[in-house]
Amino acid sequence: MPEACWPALRKLMLAALAGLGIAAGAAAESSTVADRWLINTGEYGERDRFTSYPAWTRLVESLSAKAKIGSMFLFSADSTQDMVATRNGTVAVIVGPAHMVSSALRHGHYLPVGVASRNVRIVLATLKTSAIRSFADARGKSLGLPGQDAIATYLMRGEANAAGSSIRQYFSKLYFTYYEGALLNALKFGTVDTVAVEETTFEQWLAKGEPVQEVMRTKESPGVAIVAHKSLGKNAIRAMRDAVADKSVPSQSGATFQTVDPAAYDYVSTLGYFTPRLLEGVQLVTAREARQLMARGVALYDTRVKTEFVVSRPAGAVSLPYVERSAKETDFDAGKDEFDMAKLPADKNKEMMFSCGGPECWKSYKAAVLAARAGYKRIYWFRGGIKEWAEAGLPIDRG
Repeated sequence: MPEACWPALRKLMLAALAGLGIAAGAAAESSTVADRWLINTGEYGERDRFTSYPAWTRLVESLSAKAKIGSMFLFSADSTQDMVATRNGTVAVIVGPAHMVSSALRHGHYLPVGVASRNVRIVLATLKTSAIRSFADARGKSLGLPGQDAIATYLMRGEANAAGSSIRQYFSKLYFTYYEGALLNALKFGTVDTVAVEETTFEQWLAKGEPVQEVMRTKESPGVAIVAHKSLGKNAIRAMRDAVADKSVPSQSGATFQTVDPAAYDYVSTLGYFTPRLLEGVQLVTAREARQLMARGVALYDTRVKTEFVVSRPAGAVSLPYVERSAKETDFDAGKDEFDMAKLPADKNKEMMFSCGGPECWKSYKAAVLAARAGYKRIYWFRGGIKEWAEAGLPIDRG
């Protein structure tokens, strides 16, 4: 079937899923947190989704029945939006790749249920005709990626950091496309010099005789895993663990679900996506210091999107969303983002403070950068955000 036909097939597929009571993406926002299952099984093409969605549906239906909890399924390929759910704990169960699960465990809302026995590695690939033979050779070349919050991107950030650089500085250009499969065409047409894809995708390319070669492979990280919200209770979570143990992982031949080892996520948990610890022209503050500043009238602007803000926020914080589309890098392109600077005080000497979801959230960093560029002189950056605020036991507003 021609590639152009797949968008239409996707619509038919989602319509069929909807007929079965299965939602996709944000379509099930009206469902309560208690019965929402977020399922993001990786960066696969539409063909794989057409076969893997039903298989995953059968698995999660059996788990929800064993645990005696509701099941409104949200199938998603939007890792950026899904990371919001992992930080805020807005769904009951998450099925996702390592960086999503790592975030869910780190923020304390979720407990592990099971993880695929097969680990994941990312392959940096190029054409056989290319002279690129190592990661060092790839410096200054262009790189294709499946998305800025895809597992491939996280692991490539780690490799760039290990080389004493950032991914945006290491490569001359970053090219993002929705599915890993589309990156093969980007290579063939000369759009990029290299691409980063999951090793299973690369092995499929080789099996089909595609003219690609491996440049390098990243360290391993855990495969797709399942975590459950603590509010479901110990009995329900235990029932899910028992039900999933040694079960086959849909769409992963030979892989079964095993016990989750949180230590296995140490590698992926901080791979180059945490914000810097310093910001020129801006003063970093702790949760206690932020509280003291607010007590004397300094505005705390919470730059998270509205859906995050309404869940929980530092008491007294003001919503000033930073709509982020640029890369999570220090040299981000602010022109791709939306941030209403007109809502900041007219007086450039007025004190102000920015926060968001925690050290891995770039919205407050970018807002502070733009404020400094605009000439504001007294800027505070509460890098720890709502996570540090809550851990400090400070008052929280909700709703």
